[in-house]
Amino acid sequence: MELGVDGIELDVQRCASGELVVIHDQDLGRTTNGVGLVSDVTYDEIHRLSAGQWFDIGYRSEKVPLLSEVLDMVAGKSILNIEIKNAPVSYSDIEEELLAMLSDYNHNDKVIISSFDHYVLQRLRQLDNDIQLAMLADAILIDMPKYALDLGVNYLHLCFGSCRAEIVEEAHQAGLKVTGWTANGRRAWLDAIKMGVDGIVTDDPAELMVLLGRAMLLD
Repeated sequence: MELGVDGIELDVQRCASGELVVIHDQDLGRTTNGVGLVSDVTYDEIHRLSAGQWFDIGYRSEKVPLLSEVLDMVAGKSILNIEIKNAPVSYSDIEEELLAMLSDYNHNDKVIISSFDHYVLQRLRQLDNDIQLAMLADAILIDMPKYALDLGVNYLHLCFGSCRAEIVEEAHQAGLKVTGWTANGRRAWLDAIKMGVDGIVTDDPAELMVLLGRAMLLD
């Protein structure tokens, strides 16, 4: 947010006590000093863990945040892409729970919900006609724009390695926007821009901002 990026992408899982927490994996082992599935551990237990020690000891006090805390922090200052993780652990009724939480968020024009589980996207569209949805895919599907439109999504979030300029053009002709993930490094960024994507997901937003001529000087 300090860099002035357009948006933030994050992943949600549901813990044993029912809260939606912001963590990529369904298992605690890789990004915290805990063990077990997120779905089997309460938030009180998860909150005691370090979510930064694996990266550097200087970040050992970082915690796994609640999605509600992230919503309060972002507060419409940037686009928020919320990816629902629903495999291999399946969270029943997570669609209703997320939409209920977003009903109190006054910046839903800056919210996108994405998922690799296209049944989740289908249920979301049945529940809400207005929320922006993004179909995640790591393959070149036949007639992808038609599939996406039938699903009722607004965005294609495509693996950068499974994306070509003609796919982007077909999507644009169908009124869809395309985001490429995860593109890192100058060559990948320039290729993505040449393809005409509408957004780039990267692990290095600071350097991408430099390339785009949008770098901000931070105190």
